[in-house]
Amino acid sequence: MKKLLFLALISLFVLAACGKKADDAAKNDSKAEAAADAKADDAKADDADPFAGMDKKKYDEAVNNMTNEERNAFEVKALKHADPKVRKLPMTNMTYNLEKGSKSEKADALLNILQNETDLEVLELALRSNMNNLTVSNDFFEAYKKAATHEDAKIRKAAMNGLINSNNKAVEGIEEVAVKYLDDADAGVRADACKNLAHNKFASAMPKIEEILKSSDDAKLLEGCMKGIMDQWYYAPFFKEFDAKAYQLTLDYLKKTPRSKDLPGWSIISPLQKPAKDEWKELAKNDFKANDLVAALSDVVKDDNAAPMAREYAVKAIAVQGTKADLEALDKAVADEKIKKEIAKALESAK
Repeated sequence: MKKLLFLALISLFVLAACGKKADDAAKNDSKAEAAADAKADDAKADDADPFAGMDKKKYDEAVNNMTNEERNAFEVKALKHADPKVRKLPMTNMTYNLEKGSKSEKADALLNILQNETDLEVLELALRSNMNNLTVSNDFFEAYKKAATHEDAKIRKAAMNGLINSNNKAVEGIEEVAVKYLDDADAGVRADACKNLAHNKFASAMPKIEEILKSSDDAKLLEGCMKGIMDQWYYAPFFKEFDAKAYQLTLDYLKKTPRSKDLPGWSIISPLQKPAKDEWKELAKNDFKANDLVAALSDVVKDDNAAPMAREYAVKAIAVQGTKADLEALDKAVADEKIKKEIAKALESAK
């Protein structure tokens, strides 16, 4: 009996020991499995997309504390990303100024987008952000040249920023491409092109622009052209000269009839409300005749068909460009009470 009891106790001890070993083994297996899972999670974290859920604000925050090298690498990674929303991030509110002949990875990534992008929003951003880079290589010029004939007007307009750009005027063949914008199918693109071509003094465009000013009845196109023409003479210090021909074209535009709510545009008269700088006066002294300008502006004020704002701005411009006597003569020639009030205000400060 004692022997049997002893054997039973031994059996229980053995079973307990085996159970403990099994529990320890199970715990060890569990730890190993947890370690493997953690390692897998770490690997996933390493492979995770750093741009996931990132908007422009988060992108800017991410690159803010990076070194130039880190930032460039991050930017290139974004430009090559599969998601168009990510490709847009580094180009939004950005103007790149690459060195001529640049062979950097960033230059290659930007050129690839200009040449091959299918997402229109990304392509438009790329064209706007690289508008100063047509001198980098002929490939950049060719990409813009191709975009200038794109079926989408927004893309053509974005390409215009690079093709009609004083920074790129030296690119061979660029004026030939740029002038074609005056015949663009979109009215808004034509007007902007005329303004930019005149502002940047693309010589080969001027004969066509002069013809438009002479014969077109498209008020918006005329206004676009005239914004550029104004820069050639009233903001003459920009070019270090006074363009007498541009001044005459302005007088002709102000005299153009029949006037309407859009002709002449108030935006063309508006700059004349500000006194010219001394530098301009020196440049203009041989060609500028204030009497001619005042006479053209007076005709606008007297014409009831012209837009009220154009007439009011013309009064204010006469106060700057002319004399008190000019305003007094004008007051006698108009009956419109609103215009007469504007003249009265101008007379208070006139010399």
